[in-house]
Amino acid sequence: MRQGERLSKKKKKAKLLECLRETSGIVAYACEKAGISRVTYYNWCKEDIDFKRKAEDIQELQIDVAEAALLKKIKNEDTTAIIFYLKTKGKNRGYSERHEIGGVNGAPITMDVDTNQLGEEERKLLLKIAESLNVNG
Repeated sequence: MRQGERLSKKKKKAKLLECLRETSGIVAYACEKAGISRVTYYNWCKEDIDFKRKAEDIQELQIDVAEAALLKKIKNEDTTAIIFYLKTKGKNRGYSERHEIGGVNGAPITMDVDTNQLGEEERKLLLKIAESLNVNG
């Protein structure tokens, strides 16, 4: 690759990052604005760790902006915002409509069953349950 091409690619990456900032981190809009395909963007993310980090930083900034807006709504006593926040950030305090059950430290629950110790009816029932869960093996 010639030096001139390398600088051109570097400038294109800088332009795309600038467009990413201007479009609030939306990749499709940024690529369109910069005149670069989305495939090229994703290839650059794979090839260039520094470019990927900068793009991710821009997108993280947008999450910060959204969180600030959410907190502003919460301060204004917006019930929907409060409920959303508690369901996402307050799960460990019981603010959830769904309870997840897991093993130690959130690991999956595993059971070892010695099928040789089961009776014929128990084996049939276990097989039926496994089939209904689409578990084979």
